[in-house]
Amino acid sequence: MKITPILALLFLSIFYIRTEGQSVNITEEVRSLDTYGFGKPDPVPILAENPKIFPYFKFDEYEQTSHKKDWKVVTLENDYIKVMVLPEIGGKVWGAIEKSTGKEFLYKNEVIKFRNIAMRGPWTSGGIEFNFGFIGHHPSTASPVNYLTRTNADGSVSCIVGSTDLPSNTTWTVEIRLEKDKAYFETDVAWYNASSLTESYYNWMNAAQPAKNDLEFFLPGNSYIGHNGNAHSWPIDDKGRNLAWYKNNDFEGSKSYHMVGSFDNFFGGYYHDCNFGFGHWSPYEEMPGQKLFLWALSRSGGIWEDLLTDSDGQYVEFQSGRLFNQYSPKGAINPISLTGFEPNAMDRWSEIWFPYKEIEGMVDASQDGVLNAEIKEGEIYIGLNALQKLEKKIQVMVNGKPVFSEKLDLLPMEIFSKTIPAVSSDSIVVFVEESELYYSNYAKAKELKRPFYSDKNLQITNAEQLFFEGLQALEYRDYKLAEKKLSTLIQMNPAHRDGQIKLAELIYRKADYDEALKHINFVLRMDTYNPGANYMAGITYRALNDTTNALESLGWAARDMKHRSASFAQMAEIYLAKRDYRNAATYAGKALDFNTYNLNARKVLVIASRKQGDRIKFEEETSRLLKVDPLNQLVQLERSFMNGRNPHLTLNDEFPAETILDLALQYRKFGLPDESLKILGLDTTAVKNKLWMAYLLRDADKGKSMDLMEEIMEDPVNFVYPYRRETLAVMGWAAGQNDNWKLRYYLAINHLAVGHSDKGLSILKSLNDEPDSDIFYRFRAKIFTDGSYESRVKDYQTALRINPDDWKVRDETIQFYLKNQKYPEAYQLSKTSYGKYPKIYNIALSYAKSLLNTGRVEKVLGVLDDIRILPYEQASEGREIYERAYVSIAKSYFEKGKYKKVLEVVNKSKEWPENIGVGKPYAPDEREQDYVLAMALQKVGENEESKAILNTIIAYTNDHINSNSLNHLYGLLALRKMGNAEAEDQLLAQLDEPTAIDDKRSQLAVAFFTESSQKLEQLKSQNVVPKDAQEIASWLVKQ
Repeated sequence: MKITPILALLFLSIFYIRTEGQSVNITEEVRSLDTYGFGKPDPVPILAENPKIFPYFKFDEYEQTSHKKDWKVVTLENDYIKVMVLPEIGGKVWGAIEKSTGKEFLYKNEVIKFRNIAMRGPWTSGGIEFNFGFIGHHPSTASPVNYLTRTNADGSVSCIVGSTDLPSNTTWTVEIRLEKDKAYFETDVAWYNASSLTESYYNWMNAAQPAKNDLEFFLPGNSYIGHNGNAHSWPIDDKGRNLAWYKNNDFEGSKSYHMVGSFDNFFGGYYHDCNFGFGHWSPYEEMPGQKLFLWALSRSGGIWEDLLTDSDGQYVEFQSGRLFNQYSPKGAINPISLTGFEPNAMDRWSEIWFPYKEIEGMVDASQDGVLNAEIKEGEIYIGLNALQKLEKKIQVMVNGKPVFSEKLDLLPMEIFSKTIPAVSSDSIVVFVEESELYYSNYAKAKELKRPFYSDKNLQITNAEQLFFEGLQALEYRDYKLAEKKLSTLIQMNPAHRDGQIKLAELIYRKADYDEALKHINFVLRMDTYNPGANYMAGITYRALNDTTNALESLGWAARDMKHRSASFAQMAEIYLAKRDYRNAATYAGKALDFNTYNLNARKVLVIASRKQGDRIKFEEETSRLLKVDPLNQLVQLERSFMNGRNPHLTLNDEFPAETILDLALQYRKFGLPDESLKILGLDTTAVKNKLWMAYLLRDADKGKSMDLMEEIMEDPVNFVYPYRRETLAVMGWAAGQNDNWKLRYYLAINHLAVGHSDKGLSILKSLNDEPDSDIFYRFRAKIFTDGSYESRVKDYQTALRINPDDWKVRDETIQFYLKNQKYPEAYQLSKTSYGKYPKIYNIALSYAKSLLNTGRVEKVLGVLDDIRILPYEQASEGREIYERAYVSIAKSYFEKGKYKKVLEVVNKSKEWPENIGVGKPYAPDEREQDYVLAMALQKVGENEESKAILNTIIAYTNDHINSNSLNHLYGLLALRKMGNAEAEDQLLAQLDEPTAIDDKRSQLAVAFFTESSQKLEQLKSQNVVPKDAQEIASWLVKQ
C-alpha cells in the first residue's frame, strides 16, 4: 500500500494526539490545612500499661476546634492521576484523584483531625496508612518519618518514606512511585529485620474510600474470617444478606471482614450511581490479605464521621495484608495463628492502586486494566478500563467457541465495552491475550482447597499445646506469658528441643546470657548439630565477647539454610570488629549469596571497603546498599568518614536521637568506638546519648566523662527510656559512679524493659522518697500492681504534691481511688479538679463517676450535660455512667412509690446524647432499664405491657448468650417472673458452662440470681462491675 504525504501527515497527527503530551512530575510544598491537633505526651513510662510498644509513649490531649497548620505535601502527578503524600503524618498517602472525572479513588480528608485511635493515640482517617510491626495504627502513624523524593532513571517519580519500629528494630520503607503513562501508582515495600532474633510480624496497608449506599465491594472469596480466625460465609451470610453491598451491613456493630477462599490478585469497589470505582492489585503470594473495615451503620459508627472529619463524610477501609487476617489470640480454635519475622530477613512486595469508571463493576484486574463481565437479560456485558496503553486482543468464548475477537487500542482510562448474546447457563470465558486479564463464570476455577476450619477431634499433646501457646505469646510480644508457657513445658518434658531453644531466646532477650547458654547446651548435649541451638549459642557467645565460640557455633548454624545468611552476617561483623577486613568481606559475601537483601552484611562490605581504602569498591557497595534501602543513614555517615569529614545526617523522623544512638551502637558493635563517639556527638542533648558518651569516654577522657555525668544529673527524667539490652551495662556503670536517684531510676527502667521485673522493682522500691519528680512516683505506683494500697496511694499523693497543676496527675490519682473503691477520696479530689479544669473531659468524667459512687446522682447529669467527650475506639464509659445515673434515680423514685416518675426517668436513660462520646447502636443492651420498666409497669397495673418487655429481655438474652454481661441477670429474673422454670434452668446451665473468654460479669449475674454468697463476695471484691451497678442488681433481685 502506498502512503501519500497527506495521509502520512494525518497518521502522524493522530499518533501525536494519542501519545504525546504525557508527562509526570513530583513537587513538594507546604500547605496550610485545618488541623485538630494533639498534645500532652505522657512522660510516665508505658511499661505498666503496654510494654509491647515501649519505648514509645502516648498522647493525652486532642483539640476540639481546628486551627491552620502548615504541613509538607509531596504531590506525584501525571496526565491521568494525582497522588498526595504527607511525610509528617506517618508518610501516609493523603489521597488520590482520577483527573478525567475529578473523583477521588482514595478518600482524601480535607482536614487533619487527630483522634485517639492508634497505639499511641493520635490517628487520622483517609488515604493509605502503612502499618508494620505489631498491631494496626503503628507508632509512627501520626509522626514525621524520613523521606526523599526523586526522579528515577526510567522517568518515573518516587516519594520514599520510611521509619524504624523501635521495640523490634525492624525498618520499613515504602516507595510511592508514579510513571508517566500509567493510570495507577505503585507502593513498593521493603521491610527488614535488623535484629538477631525473630520479631513480631504484622503488615497491613490501610486504604480508605467514601461510604455510600451505592457502593458494591468486589472481593473474591467464599468466606471471611474474623480477628480470632473463625470463618464465615461470604458474600451471602447465614441470614441471606449480600454483604458485598455496603447498605446491607446495617446490622450489629462495626465490621471486619478478612476475605479468603479464592486465588485472585485484586479487590476493590464500585459506586454504581456515579459509575466510578477503586481497586488494588498485587500478586496473591505477596499480599493474600484482603480486608474490609466498616464502621457500624448505626450512630455508634456514625459518630466517628463527625469525630474524624468535618465535611468529607463517612469512610470504609479496604486493606491489603501479608497474612490472612489481623489475628488477635482470643481462644478460638482454628488454623489461623501468628507468625514471626526471621532475623536479617527482608520482605519485599509491590502493589498498585487504581481508579476505573463506566464499566459497572470488576471481575478481574491487572496492571493492564480492569475487566468486568456480567450476564443480564440474555446477553453478556463486557467492559474494560485500560490502566496503561493497551494494544492487545480481547476474546470471548461461549460454550467453548470463539464468538468475539477485537484488537484493543486504548490509552489509560479509555473504555472498551461490548454486549454479546448469552444466558447464565452458558460457559463464558473472556480474556485479553498476553495479559493476566481473564474471566470465567465457572466459579470454582480459582477456589482454594485450603482448610480454614480445624479438626475438632484432633488430640494435641500437652507439650505441643504449651509450645504452640508459648510461641504465639512470643510472636505477640507477650514475653512474660511466653516464658511461663515454655518453662512449664520443659519442666514437663526437658527433652523438648524446640522448647529449650525458644526459652533460651527469651532469656537472651533479658540479657541473661549465661542462663541462656544452660538451655542451649542442654540441647547441644542431645544434638550437637542442632542448627537453632547453634545459632542461639553463636549470638549468645558473641554477646559475652567470646568470639572463638561464637564463630565456631555460627559456622555450624550456617549449614542450615534457615540460619545460613544470618549466621554468616554475624561472623562478618565479628571479623569486622577484629579488624580482619578481608574475612569480614568474605563472610558478608557469603551472607549475601543466600540473601541478597541482608542489610547487615551489606553494611559490613561498605565499612570494610572504606577501612581498606578501596574507593571504587566503596562506591559500588554504597550504591548497592542504597538501591535496596534508599533511606539508609549509615551510607550518609560512611560517605562523611570516607571523605575525612565529621559525620553528617539528614533526619526527618520523630526521634532523631534514637536514630543517632542506634547508629552509634552499630558502630560500637563493629568495633569502631571512635566513629561511635563521633556519631553520638551529633546530638549532645539527649540523656541516653550523653550516658553512652560518658561510658565510652570513661577511660580515654575521664574528665569529659564526669562532666557529662554532671549534666545528666541536672537533666529532667522526662522521656528518658533506656530499653536496649546493650544499655544495661551502661546504666549499671552510671549508677555505680554516683548515687543520684535518676541514674538508679534509669537502671530500673532498663531492667523492667528487658524483663527483669524483680531487679527493676527492687531498685524502684529502694529509692524510697528520694526522687523529686512526679513522673517517678506515678510510674512506681503503676508498675507495682501487687503493691499495697498504702504504698501506692502515698506515691500518687506525693506526685500530686510535687505537680498539683497537671490535670493528668490529678486524674490518675482519682482513677486509683475509684479502682480501690475509695469513693469519698475520689469525690473530694475530683470536685476540686473539676472546678480547676472544667473543660478537660477526662476530669469531668472522673468527677461524674465519683458523684455516682457517692450517691450524688442528680449532679452527675449536670456534669454530663456540659461535657464533650472525644472517645477512643470502643470507648463507652460516658454512656455507662449516663445509664447508671438514670437507673439510680429511677431506683430512688421506685422506693418512694413514684412509679410514673420511674417510667419517665428510665425512658430518659434510653436516649443517646452524643456529647458523652457514644452513638446509639442497632441493638443496645437495655435489659437493666427494661427490667426496671417492667417492674414499674406491673406496679401501675400495666401487666400485659410488663410481660411484653420481660419477653423482650428474654429474647435479647438468648440472642447474646455468649457476651460477658451482668445483664444476663435480668434475663434470668424475667424468666422467673414469667414462671418459665425449664427455660430458667436451661439458661443457668448455659451461663455456667466454662468459656474461653473472661466471663466474670456473667458469673456475677449467676451469683446474684442463685444468691451464692461466697461466689458473690469473691466477684464483688474483684470490682468486676462498679459498686452502684452491684447495688441496682441486688435491689432488683429482691423485687
